[in-house]
Formats: sequence, C-alpha cells, structure tokens
Amino acid sequence: MFFEINVKHTIVDKKGNDKEVVEKYIVENQELFAEAEQKGLELNLVGPEVVAIRISQIREFVNSPSGQEGEAIYTATIVDTFINDDGGEKKTKYKVALFGLSTTNANKIVNDYMAQGLNDMECEKIEKTSFVEVI
Repeated sequence: MFFEINVKHTIVDKKGNDKEVVEKYIVENQELFAEAEQKGLELNLVGPEVVAIRISQIREFVNSPSGQEGEAIYTATIVDTFINDDGGEKKTKYKVALFGLSTTNANKIVNDYMAQGLNDMECEKIEKTSFVEVI
C-alpha cells in the first residue's frame, strides 16, 4: 500500500536563516499509518515532523527511477474498459505513478504500460506531482 505524507522540517535559506518547509513524500510497502509516519520521521532531515498523512490513490509505480537530472514523479489516471459477464461495458479508473523527465516522456511511458494490458485502456490525464521522493 502507498501512503502520502507531508513532512515539516527546517532548512537553511540562502541568507543563512532557518526556515521551516513542508515537503511531500510517497511511502511504499507499509500497511499502517504509524509505519508510514515512522518512515517520515526517519528521513535525514532537521527536526522532521509528519504533519499530514493519507492513503494514496496510486495503485502502482510503472517504472523505476533512472537517476537522471530533472527526473520527477508523475501520476497518470487510467480508464480501463472491459466487458463484464452480462455483456455490458464496465469502466474503472485508477492512478499509476511513474518517474519521467518531461510530460512527453511520461506520456510515452504510460502508453508503453497500457500496451501491456488485455483490456481497452486510455490515459485520461498525466500530472507532474510535487513529491520529493519515494521512501
């Protein structure tokens, strides 16, 4: 399961002053809110405090980070259409996350992901997120 957490911590700004900032992280492979919170507190930050936590709508990550400069975390909303047992069409929506260098790059990755599916899939939306990293 994925969680999304907001962590408040202190940084030193360009003028040398302490400044509190809030950064967003995705926590993976945890089952409890307390486990996700603990991951946020274990970050190598000055005075970390988890100020918000929620279960993420992300179903899965479709790729791994490449480590290239400028890589960001994107989410894609996928609409999956299939025929149910009575012959009717059924649509389900879900979110996947991915690492990409640009929206164009993210679109290519999502299209490659959808090409692996057995049902009719379409990408409804791709968004660049403000997540710092996956922990």
